[in-house]
Amino acid sequence: MAHFGKDVDNFSATRTIRIVGVETNEKFTTYIIEVAVGHYVWRVKHRYNDFHDLHDQLVYSCKVDKCLLPPKKMFGNQSESFIKKRQADLEAYLQTMLYYLAHKVPSALATFLQFDKYEIHGITQCMAEELYNRGEILLQSRDPYVVTPLQLYSLTERLKLPEPTCGKLGDVKKDIGHILDFITRVKCLKVAGSRDRVGTSNIDMTQLKFDLSLFKSLQCLETECCHVSNILGIETVKETLEKVSIRQGLTNIRDLVLNGLRQWKAEDGTVLVTHWDNLVEADFSRNSLREIDDSVQLIPRVEVLDLSHNRLTGIQNLNWLSQLTQLDLSNNEIKELDSLHSKIGNLKILNLSGNKLESLRGLSKLYSLETLDVRNNKLSQVAEVQYVCCLPCIENLYLQGNPVNHVLDYRTKILEQCGDRVLEVSLDNMKPTQKELDTVAVLQAIRKSKENKAKIGTTRKLSASELQSSGSRQSSLSGTEDKLPATPELGWSTHGSFTATPSVSDVESTNSSRTGSDASQVRDTSRHSSRTSLTGSEGEHKGEQRPRYRTLSHDDTSTTPTIAISSLPTHQDPEFMAWIQERLFGKDTEPGAIVEQVLNVLWCGVIQFTRQESLVPCCAVLSQRRIFILRLKPGESGYPDVPDIETFYILPLCNVQEIVIGPCYSYIRLEESFVGASGTFVLIAADPDDGKSFSDSITSAYSGGDLGPLNLLNCSQNSDLASHIFSLEDLEGLCTGRIAYGMYITIAGVEQPSLLILSENKVYLVHIDCLFWPRPSFLSVLEDIKNPNFTFLQHHSITAKMSDIKLNVKLKLSSRSKKTSTVDTSLIQFEKYGLSIIFHELAGPVGLHLYFFSTKARDGFLDRLTNLRAEHAHRLSPTIREEPEGGNESSDSLDNTSSTQLPISPPKEPQDEALVEEDKVDSVREENTPDIIEQEFLAGAVTETDEQCSKSRAATISGVTLKVSTTKEETVPKIDYLTDELCEQLTTSIQKYSLAKKMPSKLKVLRNMTGKELVQYFHSDIAMIGVDYEQLHFVLWSVVIPYNRPHSEIISCVMLSTKAVYFVSNQLVKSPMKERQSWMTHTRHKSDSIVLGQQPVQMDHHHTSGIIHNSQRGTIIRPYHILKYSDLHQVNVGLFDQCVRLTGHDRHTVNTLVTRDSAVTEKFLNQLTTMLSIFTSSPMLDKSSSDLEQDFYRAFERRTKTVVDGMEYVHPSKVQFIYPGEDVMSDLLYIITEHLKLPITAKRKADILMYWIGYLATEEHHAGSVDHVESRSMVLTNQYLCFILEDVINYPIPDFARGLPNSPRYKVTNTMKISHLKRVLMFKDNEHKLSLIFSDEPDEINVDTSSDHFSLENNSSGRLSPPEIETTILVQSPRDINKFMLLLKNQWREVQDGEELEVHLL
Repeated sequence: MAHFGKDVDNFSATRTIRIVGVETNEKFTTYIIEVAVGHYVWRVKHRYNDFHDLHDQLVYSCKVDKCLLPPKKMFGNQSESFIKKRQADLEAYLQTMLYYLAHKVPSALATFLQFDKYEIHGITQCMAEELYNRGEILLQSRDPYVVTPLQLYSLTERLKLPEPTCGKLGDVKKDIGHILDFITRVKCLKVAGSRDRVGTSNIDMTQLKFDLSLFKSLQCLETECCHVSNILGIETVKETLEKVSIRQGLTNIRDLVLNGLRQWKAEDGTVLVTHWDNLVEADFSRNSLREIDDSVQLIPRVEVLDLSHNRLTGIQNLNWLSQLTQLDLSNNEIKELDSLHSKIGNLKILNLSGNKLESLRGLSKLYSLETLDVRNNKLSQVAEVQYVCCLPCIENLYLQGNPVNHVLDYRTKILEQCGDRVLEVSLDNMKPTQKELDTVAVLQAIRKSKENKAKIGTTRKLSASELQSSGSRQSSLSGTEDKLPATPELGWSTHGSFTATPSVSDVESTNSSRTGSDASQVRDTSRHSSRTSLTGSEGEHKGEQRPRYRTLSHDDTSTTPTIAISSLPTHQDPEFMAWIQERLFGKDTEPGAIVEQVLNVLWCGVIQFTRQESLVPCCAVLSQRRIFILRLKPGESGYPDVPDIETFYILPLCNVQEIVIGPCYSYIRLEESFVGASGTFVLIAADPDDGKSFSDSITSAYSGGDLGPLNLLNCSQNSDLASHIFSLEDLEGLCTGRIAYGMYITIAGVEQPSLLILSENKVYLVHIDCLFWPRPSFLSVLEDIKNPNFTFLQHHSITAKMSDIKLNVKLKLSSRSKKTSTVDTSLIQFEKYGLSIIFHELAGPVGLHLYFFSTKARDGFLDRLTNLRAEHAHRLSPTIREEPEGGNESSDSLDNTSSTQLPISPPKEPQDEALVEEDKVDSVREENTPDIIEQEFLAGAVTETDEQCSKSRAATISGVTLKVSTTKEETVPKIDYLTDELCEQLTTSIQKYSLAKKMPSKLKVLRNMTGKELVQYFHSDIAMIGVDYEQLHFVLWSVVIPYNRPHSEIISCVMLSTKAVYFVSNQLVKSPMKERQSWMTHTRHKSDSIVLGQQPVQMDHHHTSGIIHNSQRGTIIRPYHILKYSDLHQVNVGLFDQCVRLTGHDRHTVNTLVTRDSAVTEKFLNQLTTMLSIFTSSPMLDKSSSDLEQDFYRAFERRTKTVVDGMEYVHPSKVQFIYPGEDVMSDLLYIITEHLKLPITAKRKADILMYWIGYLATEEHHAGSVDHVESRSMVLTNQYLCFILEDVINYPIPDFARGLPNSPRYKVTNTMKISHLKRVLMFKDNEHKLSLIFSDEPDEINVDTSSDHFSLENNSSGRLSPPEIETTILVQSPRDINKFMLLLKNQWREVQDGEELEVHLL
């Protein structure tokens, strides 16, 4: 591209500029000017008038001679001779100007010659000026910044020149520093190239190279008609890129991914370059790609890939993209599909339209596929489409433009292949009609009948011997389960499988609507699907009567060899560790050889994701770099008391994708990268201590080596399962927050594996689906599961009575339950230790029968259970304490005791008090001989959608609960004052939330109430107890600052009744305790009281039930303060009605409502005075005769007077309303002028135009969203915008205060000069937000007057562009926003000599 001034010393004006022709019409003549700079040439057309205007500018700016330009001629200027003469004169004029001004080309001459389009200085200066004016707007916008390769090339070349950034003319707006500041912050860039020449020049943009290394924050890159070989700096931007789109500029994917590198792999296959770790979306459409090369392994996290409109003939190397979910291969040349499930098995959306496909057989096992587009191919037979119709997740199928569309009844034949999912499938963007569904049902019934007849005919042709063998197989299949042949996978044996598949009849009915090949696929799917393997054990117990059990007789004793885990050696045995070291790595015969050291050993059961129903006894061995999973088998291993072992799986630590620790270290889940289901294992620990020791050893192995970062998810206490249990217990009002015990067990009798969870309140048996939650990473795109669905097989309250606690009990199923039970036929198993407990709940006795893998685990569970029961018994001891009692309880309790005590249930019988000792000592006995356990039931399975569990604590404190609920119902008065007008007004007020801060989610339940619901909630849960004739008349949302917490802003619902002001929120504020004598205070535990919540004796005499949320802490919406009108002394109104302080008799009765809206404040004051008037005239108010007489005479006195703080108005209720006076404004103006250090003349001219309280943003992430704000009072003067930290809680100083507060009333934190304001940004998605863009210019600029700024030899580089400062504020009232913007525009217009302020709406 053109670079004028590259060799100025050898510059030739005659070669640079010529007038090569003219264009003449009836009115004027146009001269064609050819500019040649280096190898680049372009042409410009101008009339004589353009030359005249140029000359005037050059005369004014560069002091050129006025006589240099050929003069005008009014007559005869169209003659050919005159035109030729003028052409030569104008050419000489241009050459003269360019010769003398070549060192410093004026902007007028550069614009005349169109340097801004074709020359690098002109192009970059044009870009800089645009970004100076619109840079911040472009950054705020979400659209990509569009540039051409010519602009990027110009910038790249310009940065190589040893010149000042603002050029030789020193124009600040054209400083390329603006470009550098912009490109380092821009996130989305679009390079729009073209194959045509640029304008009238010979510049070809496809040949221009440019550098992107300065785009430090680039996340999205789009290029068009720009070959990637011309893009430099890709290695830098790929670290931040999330989306890339290359169109018409790519011949091989490796050209982009490798950026020209040829050697990117070592001889052993190790990748030598870094991956594109953040890239998730890639668009390589409309290029010339002929293959998908192996370089795609460098973009392993891509989820969306577009390869449409290329020349691909096959699909290769996509197996590296394990997270790919959306693939577009449309408009290519693909003819065949070969087992795509092995390459893109997690795909959800596939577009193959516009290819040459004749069959879809290769898609038959793409089970995750949801949408398939194969329009405009060569599919001619329905049989070639049926492979995708039976996919389990297919929802959208597009087949238009194929020969198969011309088949008779094409839609019904295709829909028939979909089987039972015909209702869920959309064919050609249209759901099946009812007529089509009826036809499909008939066709499916006919096909099923034909298949059954064919099977019967085949059976009759069997010989007698064949029929006998077939009958034996039929008998075995229709018994307990259908044993399908299982293919060994990664060393798994087919023995010991718990897979519960359908019987023969079920398989036939299921596959009757499918072809023979489909039946084999379904059978294969049922063998490998984890969901299918769970239905046999889980589904039979849901909604059915609980099965009964009896003890196992001697005839039923299993012959499977077993071994006790406790008898096996551990990692603390040095001889065993030496033996296992030699077994795995051999003897160290060579001196100096490096051999991995064995760190730890864990005897455990192993569950593979592909066979979740099977638990295999194994020995997990951890070395310095690997984890060996060794399977146990019968035989001798060579070490005493250890069975034979064989290597089952080897997992390198460097390949571990994720490690998950189960509740209380009950299991450890390992997942290998890029392997999928077959590389995901769960190690079941026999004891939590062993699991913790092994997990700690894994952590140590990572910390002490070069294995890379460890992706460890510790769910030992904090997990989705724990949160779900806590939420269920919160619904029942139980205090919870800890998982006390967790262990993998087997439910005796049904051999149902389960996870035993012991919380602080209940015992849970959870289905083993929870072992694979959170989902493994390879399922993150395969299954769109956002919320877990845990299945609870049993749950029992630990406070319920327990009996018949027996150990080592072995049970067997009844004949009914045997049909669906799984049988473990593996060759060796771990010894199991039984435990049986009977829980006596409200529904009757329920049995809990478990098998543990070790006595230590079983005894640990019993020990934790006993301790928790003892804690509950101590906490719920029915000992009634009367005052005085301990005074050290927390004042933050959610429930408070009022002066009116609630009835308490009488003490329980002594035999109930001895429950713990009976359970702990007398009821636990060793079971030596088997006996029959009758009348015991296994708890039915409950899920998240079932009804809530019954309250376990009700059995212990049912009397108290019933008494409390009855009392509340009796105290709710009849609401007869609620008129339609009042109801509508309350509904509008509670549902209108206009605060600048976001409402807490827990308060939204209040905002969604109607007026009637709000009044009912007020009287049942908010209003004070023992107060009659109280009515709710007004509510509003406001920010409240308590006197005791001056730095806290509480979003509150302020309720005004006829008796008091209620401040309602979900936050807790400490209430004052009743004063006690020192002898009345002693130290004791909170649980000494009869009921939780009765410990603190506080001043709140109101309902404390509130609205309990489903959270772990049990947050309650309740009034944190109640200010009775009898305790109200003063009402202090803030400046311009921006806040109101309600002042009582002491520091605990002072709250400031920061409304930040004068209209809201005025409405609140009107309602408050009305409520005070009603309260004053109330017949229930205690008044003496002197008070009544005094009020009679006060009615005729003047109640308004001037005080120190302003104007005071005394209400008939003796409440003082104090408004600020003029002195407050004078003081505020004085503080501002002193902070600015203005001269005396400026102080006299200073004036406050507007005052309001808003928010100042301290951190901002994206447009329209402010995360961190601080309260500030803002003052707009005639020259400055001031931000003030104002104390609205301590001032005016209340009467009870002693001394001055520690903080001043006003403190100026920042001031911004209005003359430095550049523009204002407003936002559609946040009406409260304003962004003020200031230029950070110093108040005084020193100018060197000694130099000649107008001389041609001046080498001044100009003043650098000042940086910009963005100040974001939140203004709550729309009226204040309009007023502020109007005043700001007026003041800005005055200081800028009539210019208008830029205001942009984003």
